[in-house]
Amino acid sequence: MRGTLLKSYFRTAIIGLGVLLMVNPAQAVAVDSHTSYVGSNFEDYYANLPAAKVEWSTSMDLPTSENVPTDYLIGKGVVVVGAGKAFILQKGQLLAINVQTGKVAWKYGSKLKTPLLYQNGVTYVTSEAGTIYAVNAATGKNKWSSSVNSKGVSQLVIDKDQLFATANGDIQAYNLKDGKLQWRDNFGEKLYEPFMVEGNLILAQNSESGAYTYDILHAFDRTTGKELWNNRDHYFPITEINGTLITQRKATLFDALPLTTLDSLDVKIGKVVKTVVYNPANIDPNDPEAPKGGIAWSDGDRIFITGQKGVYSYPVNADPATVTRDNYSYESIGAKLSYAAGPYDGRILFSKEQSIYGVKMANKSVIQYTGINNPIARFDLLGHGMYVAQTDGKLIAIDLISAKPVVQLKTSGRVFGPTLLESGMIIVQSKGILTAFKEPQVLKMK
Repeated sequence: MRGTLLKSYFRTAIIGLGVLLMVNPAQAVAVDSHTSYVGSNFEDYYANLPAAKVEWSTSMDLPTSENVPTDYLIGKGVVVVGAGKAFILQKGQLLAINVQTGKVAWKYGSKLKTPLLYQNGVTYVTSEAGTIYAVNAATGKNKWSSSVNSKGVSQLVIDKDQLFATANGDIQAYNLKDGKLQWRDNFGEKLYEPFMVEGNLILAQNSESGAYTYDILHAFDRTTGKELWNNRDHYFPITEINGTLITQRKATLFDALPLTTLDSLDVKIGKVVKTVVYNPANIDPNDPEAPKGGIAWSDGDRIFITGQKGVYSYPVNADPATVTRDNYSYESIGAKLSYAAGPYDGRILFSKEQSIYGVKMANKSVIQYTGINNPIARFDLLGHGMYVAQTDGKLIAIDLISAKPVVQLKTSGRVFGPTLLESGMIIVQSKGILTAFKEPQVLKMK
């Protein structure tokens, strides 16, 4: 009897609700009006993340260059570190700052400009007039001044006993001991940045227009500056093996290259002596809808290739058809990410907007790095730390191993140069400001 009464009650209640919905549609809409949206409307779990103790902060000159956005130049960095000091430009002077105390150790010169370079106890800087100065990093005394002026110096590279510089698309070489000019390249067209040094070669790129615009890889003799060879449609080499440069071939209008293709170029003449094609995802190269091959790079004795849902890896100089490739996939999380960094600390890192995920190389498991609540401007890997600079001006230090945030730093900038590590201090470059705090103990590389 009681069961019958309950059934009757529920049936009556349901009928009554149905009638109510029919006669009072306004009240029914109130159940879900579809006029509001609730997103990240919750307390920031990491709002109480400890703030890094700022040890010191100072202003610095912003880089300038014709026809190049200042923010782009800042992103390349305007600070170098070494020997317990940070070297910056301030009102056209080169300053050496003790990274522990923030005190100025010495000042040098006037009307100086970027780029800066530090190596083996010497800081290199250029002047507006185009002179390159080598300055003793300990004393601030001039070691040498370049024998010629070259306005527009935009890149400095040291390799062995030579200093190489680019100025307005030309490459020049100086004796590292005394700053005497050894040569300027004999190439008539402007070369792009960056350039690279590989063995006895200086490698640079530019493009030419004909039936279509094509890129050219140029190789110059580091002793004379004379062009030895050039080769079309190749990226910079990813490694050198037994007298050959392993380079990735670029896709063109006439060769779509659906699969990642690596060529071995003879270092002496630039001729292709070997070609290896990689197809880790087993795609049909004749299917126009199939995903294209990825970008390749090398690390140690492995070649890595970006894929649609992760990164693949092969032994260097091995036939991909005869070896088992590794697959570091983020497919399990269902997101569409882009390769960001690594391998580093046993991880491959992927990112999108304000998300960073890592794939552990040891067991292929996926981890998410937490504490990021704004789009990512950049991040840098130092020790066991990932230093994430957000577009809201906040920098968050995250433990690469545990994936947990450790400390945060609020800056006044939104554009960041590389975060640096020197003598146990983290050096942060935000727009026009240099800030230092101690490297968190948990993030130090043992």
